[in-house]
Amino acid sequence: MKFLVFDVDGTIVESTQELGEEFQKIFLTLNNKFSLVFISGTNKTELNRMVSSKLGSIDHFIISNSGSICDKIESKKTFNLWKDSLEEKDKEKIKNSLNLLSKEYNLIPITSKEDQILDRGSQITFSILGRNAPLEKKKNYDPDTSKRKSFIQFLNNNGLNEEYDLKIGGTTSIDITLKGINKEYGLKKFMEINKLLKDQIIFFGDQLEEGGNDFPVKKLGIRTIKVKNPKDCLEKLNPFLL
Repeated sequence: MKFLVFDVDGTIVESTQELGEEFQKIFLTLNNKFSLVFISGTNKTELNRMVSSKLGSIDHFIISNSGSICDKIESKKTFNLWKDSLEEKDKEKIKNSLNLLSKEYNLIPITSKEDQILDRGSQITFSILGRNAPLEKKKNYDPDTSKRKSFIQFLNNNGLNEEYDLKIGGTTSIDITLKGINKEYGLKKFMEINKLLKDQIIFFGDQLEEGGNDFPVKKLGIRTIKVKNPKDCLEKLNPFLL
């Protein structure tokens, strides 16, 4: 059995949106030949809303918080495979640095401060405009990721470089975890638990360039397929239906 692994935001859905009917149908067909895995910087509650709740009876795996939590969904029941977490001192240090960044660059969210700095237990996500900001504003804010690269450089220069990994995620987000916790970590652990060889797993993502939160996956030596957006992903899945 081969495993198809998908990033979520920007790959199979637009930012924060729910899985569309086209993907629901194609995943139902693919599930006859492949096991399906979804990996994201988003938390498991959001991934349940966006993905799992739309898959019906399809068994699948959800790897959330950039690889720090993994759940198996089988017969509509959830089984946890692992769960890492940040200590409170780490959360406080990260949030202080993000507040410094916000002040330096005047990063005021469209929604609320609580919707901008998101505590996901094992990860802090900085959603610059707010996670629930209007989609079009989010898509137009930093399409080439240059702003977030500058913000990450600022954060690294102000105390986060040694202990934490900072990754560009989604449309307007920066995901922050302990050093070494990323999609490479999550998929490597997943492969070990399921005793998978490199040629048994294929990854689809939109952030495979250096600095993107899909980029660490390349270090595993597995096949990766770069997609531009959900529409492009659908097209690149067609050969797998044959």
